[in-house]
Order: sequence, then structure tokens, then C-alpha cells
Amino acid sequence: MEENQYSIAGWISIAQAVIFPLAYVIRIAQGVIAIEVFGYRGPMVGPSDILLIAIAGMSVYTLIMFRKLLNERYNYHAIDTLILLSICWGIVYRFGYIALRVWLMVIWPVSQTAMTIMSLTYFGVSLIAIGIINILIAIRLLQIKQTVNELIRAFTYVTMAIGLAEVSVVLDPLAVFLRLVYFVILGMIFLKKEEVEFV
Repeated sequence: MEENQYSIAGWISIAQAVIFPLAYVIRIAQGVIAIEVFGYRGPMVGPSDILLIAIAGMSVYTLIMFRKLLNERYNYHAIDTLILLSICWGIVYRFGYIALRVWLMVIWPVSQTAMTIMSLTYFGVSLIAIGIINILIAIRLLQIKQTVNELIRAFTYVTMAIGLAEVSVVLDPLAVFLRLVYFVILGMIFLKKEEVEFV
């Protein structure tokens, strides 16, 4: 039963690597359609947001399962609170961003400058917050002994790189790309049965 649960989490994590870029392609497409067909250049909520909400739900599940895997297999609890913070951030960020755009749609038209400032401020603060959380998660995972499973070590380095890119804000496009690698490696950790040692 335990391995089956982790296998499901593994495939869900890998699926995110496919759905994540698809959501961004759809977002670009809906923006182009809005401008070219309807002449609308304001904020919008569309199909891409449904996919991003689905990804947020999938991420919550895989993070909970990752914490469970560390707790049950290795009695490792050093990142329990950080994972909880990451989950809370993911939920608040996604729904907060949608709420912001809905609000901008309601008060539309609004100056492009004001809309840009509000969006970038929300985006920047959110990125720095999750970046710090990811860096702290990576630092805690670096406590793993040298004989660690290579997948866990790769996951640690990717998480650190994502966190650093997010904290910089301007390197977020790199973080988006690294997220795809993150999803695949996390999926492989779930699917692989090899045990690791923690200090």
C-alpha cells in the first residue's frame, strides 16, 4: 500500500512537468486571442488558471507525500515546517493572484502603469518569500550524509537553484524551467525504492 501511494505521487509529480508548460502556452494563446479577436488588453482569468490551480493541488499532494516519505522511511523531520509553509504559500499565492486579476477586471479600465505596479509588487514579494523557503529546504536537505541517494542530492541542488532564482526575481524564467526538472526528479524519488540515510 505504501509503495503504491508513493508511485501515484511519483506519476502525479511527473505529470506536472507536462501540465506546467502547457498552462503557460494556453495563457499566451488566450492573451493573443483576447487582443487580436476582441481588442481587449486588460487582465483576465481563463483556462490557464484552471490548469495552474490543478497544478497547485497536485503540488500540495506531492509535498505532503514527500514529507510523509521522509518521516516514515527515514524518521527525518527537519523540513516538516518548511514544507507546510511551502504548501500554504502555494495556495495563498495562486488564489491571491487570481483574486487580484479578478479585482482588476472589475475596476477595469485602470491605468496600465497602476496595473503593472500592483502585479509586479505582488509577484515580486511572493517570489522572494517562496525563494527563501526553497533555499531553507535545500539547506536542511544538505544535512544528508555523503552516501545519499543521488536523486535526493539532485533534488536538493535543483531546489536551491530555484530558490536563488526566485529570490533574485529577475531570474524567475530560469526558475520556471528548473521547475520542470524539479517535478521529474521528485517523481523519480517517489518511484525509486532505494533507501537513504539522514543525520
